[in-house]
Amino acid sequence: MVDKYPYGSIGLGTLSWRGQSSLEYALKTYADAGFYALFDEAMIFLPEVDDESKSIAAQHPYRIETSPDNFGIMNGMEEIAKRLKTDYIFFTENDCPLLEDKAECERQITKALALLSQDNACMARMRHTKHFGEKFNIYDKYLRYFPIMDTVAAKARRLLRPSKAKRLCGNAVYVSDAPSHQFPQYIEDVGDGFFLVDCATMAWTNQSIIINRQFFLDTIIPYCKSVPLGRGANGFKAIEVELNNSRFWTQSGWKIACGAGLLTHKRVEARTY
Repeated sequence: MVDKYPYGSIGLGTLSWRGQSSLEYALKTYADAGFYALFDEAMIFLPEVDDESKSIAAQHPYRIETSPDNFGIMNGMEEIAKRLKTDYIFFTENDCPLLEDKAECERQITKALALLSQDNACMARMRHTKHFGEKFNIYDKYLRYFPIMDTVAAKARRLLRPSKAKRLCGNAVYVSDAPSHQFPQYIEDVGDGFFLVDCATMAWTNQSIIINRQFFLDTIIPYCKSVPLGRGANGFKAIEVELNNSRFWTQSGWKIACGAGLLTHKRVEARTY
């Protein structure tokens, strides 16, 4: 089978635990946009599987993989990476609906894969930069340090907490129309609406990313497993907790590719899990 992109094969890997209404809504947006056709393989992983989630997934062109138990986000993402065989993975979750049409999705995926294949970036963020949705507090944190109109209070925060200010710089891509002009030492404009952002200034995220599958399995997962369990989600490791603010990440010299983005974050039902 010929890969859909000249840079290698890509699989859609969706992680879903409970949240059935959110899952149904998100997958409908994928189907309506023809999103599935952009991938060489599509797999959904259902830990602690239930009949309703399986029924929803079965309405879409996914290979359904399950586990009787739930061992957290990191384990779920690792299982997806192990069970897919593509060169790259586009990770989504059950509450990540799609906002853009098929043509724009294909354009951004192609650009992201080009940057990843040339080792210009270690991952690509695909969450929408203007309509990023719920649970995105980094936007407000950034504005406390770098408001649109600078303030004495913001200047004082940057002076008193320079390390934190630096870690927030990369998030200018969600606020500024010209982030590479604002922070040229950390953000590079690489055309087609994409920027390369230094990992020293932007955190890892699990949500809506494209990453090389072997890099994820051989580099990211082993480091996270080596970190003693701390504040994980539901008592399990979550990748974000282990990586963010670690020197492994912030001093890696890696870059994150950021375009306009494709998906948002929307939970349809109240989260009780």
